[in-house]
Amino acid sequence: MNRPFTISSFSLVFLGAFSLLPASCSPNSGGDDGAGPASVPAVGGPGGKADGVAPSIPEGATSVLEIYPMDIWAKLLPTQDVQLEVTCDGMPCNTTGSPIRYVPLSQAGDVRVRLSAPDHEPVEVTVLYDGTTRQDGAMLQSNSLGPRAGVSMSHEPLDYGGRVLPTHSLYLGLRHLWFSSQGRPARRGNQVDLLTDGEQAWKSVYVDLEHASQSVLLATWWWESDFELIRDEETHAILDPEVRWGNTILGLLERSPAHKRVLVGQFWGQDSVLSWLTSDNALRAYAETPDDGFEFMGMANETSGKFYFEPTPFSFGDRVRSSQTETSSRLFDTEQTIPSNVDGRVVDLTEWPSGIEVEHASYHQKFMVIDDTLAYVGGMNLRRGDWDTSEHRVFDHRRMLFDASLAERQAVLAEQELPDMGPRKDYMLRLKGPAAQDAADVFKLRWDHQLERGVEYAEQSTPFDVKRDISPVSGGAQVQVTATMPEPFSENAIAESWVNAIRQASSYLFIEDQYFRMPMINEIIAERMDEVKELRLVVITKPVDTWTDLGCEWTTKSHELFASRFPSRYMMLQLRSFAAVANAAGKRLEGTFADMDVHSKMLIVDDTFLSVGSCNKNNRGLVFEGELNVAVVDRSWVADARRRILQNLLGPDTTASDDPDSWWVQLQQASERNDETYARWQATGFELDATDTNLPAEYLPHGFLYSLDFPPPADCFVEDVGPDMFSL
Repeated sequence: MNRPFTISSFSLVFLGAFSLLPASCSPNSGGDDGAGPASVPAVGGPGGKADGVAPSIPEGATSVLEIYPMDIWAKLLPTQDVQLEVTCDGMPCNTTGSPIRYVPLSQAGDVRVRLSAPDHEPVEVTVLYDGTTRQDGAMLQSNSLGPRAGVSMSHEPLDYGGRVLPTHSLYLGLRHLWFSSQGRPARRGNQVDLLTDGEQAWKSVYVDLEHASQSVLLATWWWESDFELIRDEETHAILDPEVRWGNTILGLLERSPAHKRVLVGQFWGQDSVLSWLTSDNALRAYAETPDDGFEFMGMANETSGKFYFEPTPFSFGDRVRSSQTETSSRLFDTEQTIPSNVDGRVVDLTEWPSGIEVEHASYHQKFMVIDDTLAYVGGMNLRRGDWDTSEHRVFDHRRMLFDASLAERQAVLAEQELPDMGPRKDYMLRLKGPAAQDAADVFKLRWDHQLERGVEYAEQSTPFDVKRDISPVSGGAQVQVTATMPEPFSENAIAESWVNAIRQASSYLFIEDQYFRMPMINEIIAERMDEVKELRLVVITKPVDTWTDLGCEWTTKSHELFASRFPSRYMMLQLRSFAAVANAAGKRLEGTFADMDVHSKMLIVDDTFLSVGSCNKNNRGLVFEGELNVAVVDRSWVADARRRILQNLLGPDTTASDDPDSWWVQLQQASERNDETYARWQATGFELDATDTNLPAEYLPHGFLYSLDFPPPADCFVEDVGPDMFSL
């Protein structure tokens, strides 16, 4: 409900309710003669607070207190979730109306209001009423949560059927336990689909883009026009190049009637000498042609130097004004701004080998919005390596470059040559419903900024509006589109949502990510593991090169922290694919293990919270790198997602348990068994006297899980570049 001042016919149940009020709120003749302005809004009349009949107010009432049960984004909470307790001078005080509650006031006293709802921090406030008809006759005395909750109060005279009474409007915004208060609203009624590999994700994108009719907004870190979205196993190797082009991202967009707008990240400054690196001539040709319905701009993230990072606080009153149209010009009592739960800190991007300062930040977001109501958010670029199946085969001819020859593809099919790209692990979310507008809003902020700056191709690009009135999907989940946006946008909702989730964790934290080097979050995880002795941490990532990886030191420090403090409650794993191929004579098998490129950006907490998108587990993704994630709080949905992920990792021979204690053991045993299998192959020089029909069971891995250990930080060869700086 977006009209908070509505008093519907349902609200008229308080025609006789006030006779039940205790003495402190019962009618009397107290008050002064301040009647307010000569012209006042009429409740139920033109310019008033409702379209219905004005409620009947007891004769002795001198003021009315309205209570708006809201979330921190100034959206009315679902009626079924609201738990509201109101007392007048310590006695229960009857209220009426839904979702807005009304309390008639008649004599001086205090009104205590306590609001709570599932998955929110409760708030309790005290309103002091002086018994008069003055517009300032009621004031807030206290707020139990200080500046953490949203508490705003305003006052105006309203005409209740010919009687003008001061109306004191109390807006209460509950802070969510899991979602980011700083970020965009956590919206209900969204269909959310977790796509667990590139084959699933890009096939779904292909189908939805084929049906796009109005608009496509697409942002990526890296663009290759010949990236193939669909790759049929039976026909892919033999497709004619012209037919194959129709399956590429540019081939598909070329034939789409929708208006296309594309943003691609740039390195080393806006429109610099390296601006060409992350896009190609085929895309830029459309950008150079005006009025073709296909627009493109590049965008650099020019964050650099040394600065103090602190998430921006916000005003709840401002949110009420912006989300409730009838309050757009309302004056609220003085209130404190609401801070983030993410601590400020100094960020130093100057620690580079040899003292050379460079620009290395980027817009790393990967998302698209199709026809306003449908969004995709994930970690996959439109780039050669960002495609694989859930089988993650060592030999898969579909993981070849677009220009690969038939002979090269057939060599992979015959398991004689490895494909151009190795196995890859990543995720994407398909999001249909009201939250799609928030992905579009992020795109618009970036797009408008580039238009205003007049960057290359801006003169051929046009502004657009974000559709806001998107209907919820029946039975859909509550989700929040969260972003990291550098200056001038300054948004850090991803960090805040992760901090919230970690501080709520009681059973497990599951991380699957390209990186594990985020000291600002690691400290919070360790604190929570100290508080909750049963809490476990699973991290799935990939090895670092001690000679060349500029993030080696902070990865090894992260591992060392948890391995030393929580040896029995911390598990570090990596992923590998396996294939056994017979030699030419068919009498010996060669065992091939391929380290999987874990490109995932997944966080799951307690089968309750899931966050996935483009943000890696490193400081830069939480502080200044342009990132976009989706956070889901829906216990049934998250439990199912976690189950699907674990099932894929464990392989078909093991059914993933729903009990954290049990699946912890399953992961442990699976990695230990596969480590032993790997060691057996290693002992044979990865060759075995066997055929593919009689491979001994002890030489066959199950699933993809293997243990992973890191050397001590001192073994990292490259000079330390600091915790905030480097990732690709």
